[in-house]
Amino acid sequence: MNPKRPPDPPMTLGNMSERSASPTTPNSIAAAETVSAPLSLETYLNPAAFPCDEPTISALREQLAAGRLIVIRDAFVASFAEQIHGSLDACTAWQIHEAYEKDFHYRHHNLYKKNDYPPDLTRCDQIFGSPATKALVQRLSGRECIGPTQLSASWYLPGDHSLPHDDAVEVTLTFPDGAIIDPKIRIANELFGRMVKRQVAFVWHLAKHWQSEWGGAFFWCPKSLYLPPVFNSLVLFNVGPHSCHFVTEVSPYAQGKRLAVNGWWTGRTPTGADVRTEPEQLGGSAKSIEIY
Repeated sequence: MNPKRPPDPPMTLGNMSERSASPTTPNSIAAAETVSAPLSLETYLNPAAFPCDEPTISALREQLAAGRLIVIRDAFVASFAEQIHGSLDACTAWQIHEAYEKDFHYRHHNLYKKNDYPPDLTRCDQIFGSPATKALVQRLSGRECIGPTQLSASWYLPGDHSLPHDDAVEVTLTFPDGAIIDPKIRIANELFGRMVKRQVAFVWHLAKHWQSEWGGAFFWCPKSLYLPPVFNSLVLFNVGPHSCHFVTEVSPYAQGKRLAVNGWWTGRTPTGADVRTEPEQLGGSAKSIEIY
């Protein structure tokens, strides 16, 4: 397991089974759109930006398999993007999450507890985690994605950041505080975590009118690519030992809200062994000289 990564959003037992598509509130997506619409990401994708035809899927699958980063501008229909943005913008349940470990630290604000999700984010969670969406992502990535989908929301405030990490970690299942859990279930959870890995990462940027000088950029290490957040852009990549990335620190002068929906589709496809860079020694030199 690579220690250089942010924490897992809590994965509860309820996520192990698919939830039914029921309306939430009168102002929710379910009510604003069509309640009977299929729970599939394809329903909400902007066909002009991301046609889900076989030529497009096949071409992107080849790029993802090669370790490339995919960025889709205006990825979702405008009404869906606006609805989720408004829901996150009005939310007051954000919690800070930070840790300082050897060679890695992070600080950001998140909605990890599903009880804190506004209704539209709950609906979004259902859409991203539906069987139809998983089937689409499997076609797109060439990876098995039948495991539970991990989705949360993030808000990077001034000073928030995340140092380089590759996301290539096991999936963990958490239990509600104070719950009495059968030991057999806990053992099953451990076995589950050894089999299921993060497969495909997604970041759906929902920051409006963000300026590059405010920081908060998604930095893709394999290409030294600095990607400032752009509203309604979807970032995708296959998780593996070379999918190293980080989020640059948000400036104290930032005026906007760096909001996003992010997470992973999970499954049992091997994602590759951890890559560690050990220093070489210059021939005949003192060991104080290291070459990477």
